[in-house]
Amino acid sequence: MGGNGYSQGESMNRAPKPVRLVVSCLAGHEEIRIKALKRLIKSFGALEWYSEPMAFDQSAYYEPEMGGSLNRRLAAFETLVMPHELAAIKRSCEDIEKEFSINDRRRVNLDPGLLSEHSLILATHKTAPHRIALTPDCNAELTLLFREGGYQALPWTYPDYAGDRLKEIFFHLRDRYLWQLKNMTL
Repeated sequence: MGGNGYSQGESMNRAPKPVRLVVSCLAGHEEIRIKALKRLIKSFGALEWYSEPMAFDQSAYYEPEMGGSLNRRLAAFETLVMPHELAAIKRSCEDIEKEFSINDRRRVNLDPGLLSEHSLILATHKTAPHRIALTPDCNAELTLLFREGGYQALPWTYPDYAGDRLKEIFFHLRDRYLWQLKNMTL
C-alpha cells in the first residue's frame, strides 16, 4: 500500500454509484401533500415506496409558517439518481413548494435526501460547520451513517431522523436499494 492509502492497482477515481432518492413530505393536510407528490412523481419518476403518516412532534420549527398538526410521509423513488444531482433536486423540490405556497407561506415542505449503502445525506439551505456547500445556496449533510448493521445518528442528526422509526424505514429502503443495485449490474 502506498502512502496515499490505496493499494497498488486500486483506482483513486472510482465512479460513484447511483443512489436512492428519498423525499420527506411534511404537511398539515393530506390533500396538498398528494398534489405535491404528483409533481414529484412527474419530476423524478415512479415511487418505489411511500410511508404511512408520521407525527412531526420533535420540533415546532415549521409551525409559524405551516401551522400545527404537521406530519411527515417519506417517498422513495424507483429511479436511482447520481449523488451530484442533489442540489438540482433540492431546487426542483423548492419549485414545487412555491407552486403550492400561499402568500409566501409554504403548505408543504419537501426535503430531499440520498440513501446509499453507507449513509443518508440530506440537502439543506442552512449552513453549519458539519455541512458541505454544493452550491452557494445548497448544502449537503451526512445525517445517518450505516455501520455495525444499522443506522447511527450523528451529534447533529435531527431528533426525528435519529429515532428508531425513521431508522427502521431507512434500513428497509437500504435493503431494497441494494437489491436493485445488484440486479442492475447482472
